[in-house]
This record gives sequence, structure tokens and C-alpha cells, in this order.
Amino acid sequence: MTEKEKRAIAFLAVLMTGVLVLGVPLLSADQAASQRETDVEKLLVQANSYFQKADYKLAVGCYLEASALSKSRMNLSQAYFGLSLSYYHLRDTAGATRYIRKVVEVDPNKEISELFYPKAFVQQFNQVRKDVADKRELATEKVGIPKPVPAKAEEPPPARDEKKEEAAKKEEPPKKEAEPPMTVEKPKVQQAKEPPATEKPAARQPQETPVLTEEFEVLDEERGGHWEISVHYSTWSINLIKTLLEDALTDKLGKEIQKELIKKSGTIQAGLVPYEFSQGLAFDSGGSNYGLELRYFSAGRAGTFSLGLAFEKTDLKLTLNGTSRQTYTNGAIASTDVQSTLVSSPFSTHINFRWEVGQSVRLTPYFVLGFGFAPLKGTFSYTYTGTFQKDDFSQTIGDSQKKDFATLSKDIDFKIPDILVILQFHFGIKAQIYQGLSLLGEAGIWDGFVLRGGLAYRF
Repeated sequence: MTEKEKRAIAFLAVLMTGVLVLGVPLLSADQAASQRETDVEKLLVQANSYFQKADYKLAVGCYLEASALSKSRMNLSQAYFGLSLSYYHLRDTAGATRYIRKVVEVDPNKEISELFYPKAFVQQFNQVRKDVADKRELATEKVGIPKPVPAKAEEPPPARDEKKEEAAKKEEPPKKEAEPPMTVEKPKVQQAKEPPATEKPAARQPQETPVLTEEFEVLDEERGGHWEISVHYSTWSINLIKTLLEDALTDKLGKEIQKELIKKSGTIQAGLVPYEFSQGLAFDSGGSNYGLELRYFSAGRAGTFSLGLAFEKTDLKLTLNGTSRQTYTNGAIASTDVQSTLVSSPFSTHINFRWEVGQSVRLTPYFVLGFGFAPLKGTFSYTYTGTFQKDDFSQTIGDSQKKDFATLSKDIDFKIPDILVILQFHFGIKAQIYQGLSLLGEAGIWDGFVLRGGLAYRF
């Protein structure tokens, strides 16, 4: 092996050693950066989980840790935005504003919509982004102000030429009179125009403080905290109960009235044998109630889902009115007009779930699903008046009865339910009239078609 070959081999060995020494740290640095961003993404997932549970303080901790570790603009944008939204829900306007600015710095094109975020937060975000853009424009204007300086620097060379001409040609005074307008007056005009440009920032800066106060007022007008209490009054037709009880009650109560007619007719003429009974009874129902409701919003002031517990006093009325006619084998007829009523006034408790639609503060649509139970106790009363007629003989008959549900069930051999099941499905609108105080209007099913109005306060 020649000396030249030995030198080449030694050079290659040194080169490979250098590549290994320099390359290994670079690879390890890339791996470390990749692992760091993976850890940041895990922190963001955890922070988002806390945010969804309305645990905003824990979310802030995770977002801060993620923002301190990350070097990725995308991850930084997510972390800063999560911080701004968390501080908004914690009612920290200054904190929300600070991190909105950071979002705009790392992600200037980011936009948000009122469809997914509270209206007041969207307004705050857009205002801060506008302020940042205005400051950038002002910064470029300030950098642009010194631009006329090169023009001033270019003007001295003609002045030097003029001095040479003065030394060479002392006998030309007209040229000296023409010199001052070119060297003195033009720079003065430019200096007179420059001050207004420097005064513009002073006119724009005071706008920042009023914006923050307006945003804080909007936040105060947002929905209240976790709880809402309301009172309401309803009126409805109890069609579901009517369907369940109409056929059975009409038949059973008709037979109860038939027994009374036969008994009353027997006191007028002995030995009567019933022949045929007919009735034209019509069943109807209706009712009203009033109550108090306590509602819990799990997500606090930003929540649109809530769980409600209602306590209600109900007035339930079922009516069975019409005519009845009993004929006998000897040709006698007893015909009457019948008025009967079942009345119950149960105290009920039921649970419902409400979902509000959208983030509007002033006018919010919502829908409600609920169920509950109430003890069904009450009284049945009826009155009948008419005539008993046999050939030319006629006599007025009539009577009235009142029984509780337990006694009535035994007499007519029909089990009236002891429990009233409440099924609720409402659509409503919530209109805020003052901070936290709202009017409620609802329509839907509450064991029948219901119309309801109420007053609610969220705190």
C-alpha cells in the first residue's frame, strides 16, 4: 500500500467519524422533538376532556403545560385557543384577551363561528383580532415614516455643485435667488405633512379600553350559573287518559246509572221487568296545573343541557254527560238527562331533561323530555233528572250520588288506576328580560296537549 493510499484511507476514516459525531445528535434531537410534540398532543386531549366536563381550571393547567412544551404552530394555536375559551368561561376577561392575542400571533387566519361558540366570546375574539391587525398596520406606517429621509440626503449634492459654481462664477446673482426654494421650502412641506401621520396612533389607542368594558358587559348578560328555578301554569286536554278510560268508564258508569233508574222506577210502580237500556253518554276531559321547578346545568353558564325536578299541583276533571233510557216489558219508560264528573287533584313529582338550541342570550328555543308519577285519588258524582211514564201516567224522577274512587271501583267492578303516569314532551322558547330572568312559553304533550307559561331565574 502506497503512502498516498494510506492518506486517503485515513481521510475517509476521519470523515466517517465526523459524520457519526455530528449526525447522531441531529437524529436524537429530531426524535426528541417528535416525542415532545406527541406528549403535547396527549396534553391537549386531556385538556379538551376537562373542558368538556366544565372543569375549566384543570383544563387551563393542561393547556398551559402544552403551550410551554410545544414548538408546533398548530399545537400552540390549539393550546392558546383552549386557554382563551377556558378563561372566558371562568369570567376572566383579561386572561381570555391575552391568549386570543397569542392565537392570532401564531395563527392569523383562524376564524370561529357563533354556531359553535358563545356569541360574546366570538365578538371578543373578532375584536381582539381586529386590534392586532390595526397595530400591525400602525407599525408598518411608523416604519414607513422615515422613508422621505433619503430624499433629503440626495438634495445636498446639488448644493455642493452650487458652491463650486459660486466659486467659479461669482457674477451670477440670479442663480443664488433661485437656490432657496429648492433646498429649504420642499423639506418644510414634507415636515408639515408628517405630524398628522404620527398623531394617528394617539387617536386609535384610546379605543382599546372601551372595547374591554363592552365585552365585560356582554359577559354579565350571559346565562347565569349552574341552577335555575322557575314557576309555571298550564292548561291541557287529557286525551291520553280519555283514550285509556273512555270505553270502560262509559260502559261501567252507564250500568251504575241503569241500576239507579230501575231502583227509582220500582218505587213508583212495583213488579217492573227491565226490557232494554240505551244511553248516549259523551266522555270529555280537561285540566290545569301549576308548579315549581328546580333545574341544574351540569356545564354551568355555558351549558345548554339541564336536568329538572318539578313539583306540581294538578286539577283533573273527567266528565260523562248525555241521556239514558230504560224501557220495561209492560211499556213503561224511564228517560233521564245525566251529568257525571270524576274529579282528582293529585300532587305530582316528575323529572325532565331539557336541551337548549343555539347560544343566543335573548331568545333561546328548547325542547323537553320528561316523566313522572302522581297518586290518582278523587271522587265520582252524578246527577240525573227525567220522567217515568206509563200510558197517561207521568212522574218526575231524579237523584244524585257521590262516591270516592275506591267505592266506585267496587260498585262498578272496575279497577280505577291508583297511579297516574305523566309523560312529557314539550317545545318551548326562553326569552331573557333581565340578567338571568326569563319568560318561558311551551307547547306539547303532558298527558294530553298542553299550553304552559312561566317565569325562570338562572343563578
